[in-house]
Amino acid sequence: MAAFRFAAVDNVGKESTGVLEADSARLARQLLRGRGLIPLSVDPVMSDVGARAGGLSLSRRLSQTELAVITRQLASLLGAQLPVADALTVMVEQSEKQSVRELMASIRTDVLGGTSLSKALVRHPRQFPDIYRALISAGEESGKLGSVLGSLADYVEERAKLQQKITLAFVYPAIVTFVALAVVIGLLTYVVPQVVSVFANTKQALPFLTI
Repeated sequence: MAAFRFAAVDNVGKESTGVLEADSARLARQLLRGRGLIPLSVDPVMSDVGARAGGLSLSRRLSQTELAVITRQLASLLGAQLPVADALTVMVEQSEKQSVRELMASIRTDVLGGTSLSKALVRHPRQFPDIYRALISAGEESGKLGSVLGSLADYVEERAKLQQKITLAFVYPAIVTFVALAVVIGLLTYVVPQVVSVFANTKQALPFLTI
């Protein structure tokens, strides 16, 4: 089965989008009609590798926070003794973001086709770094994929926190500088002219330091 991204409308014209799995685009359209929807578009979800060969690519690169959430969810589901394919199914159904849902659906399609999780991730190099995929492969070979994913989730979460701290370290000085400049511009634009006007109207000399 393959993953397809669709757009469809119901009988009252309300549009809906999402991802579903089917053996072909034709069967995907039939599934949509079975749900009472009128298909507008049905396109296969391509991996990064497939996208370079032409086709509809998966969405943007995952952020560190998104990667941390995905890893933690997968570790928890495998820790509950769910098979990899079933865990991916749960993640597809529970993912709130369209891009994450499409990514999980594409990986699940490969796993259902007999591909290991690590090899399925190889098809998405933009989303999963080399070290990430290597650790997943090591976990599969050792039979401890769940525990490896747990440790990997800890690592990715710490990295995401560090990235947030670094970003904040750069953003905070920029905000302070912007506010300071805004205050100075406000003083020079509104306050100082009014003070000068007061002194001019009273025909008094301005203090030496303000000249």
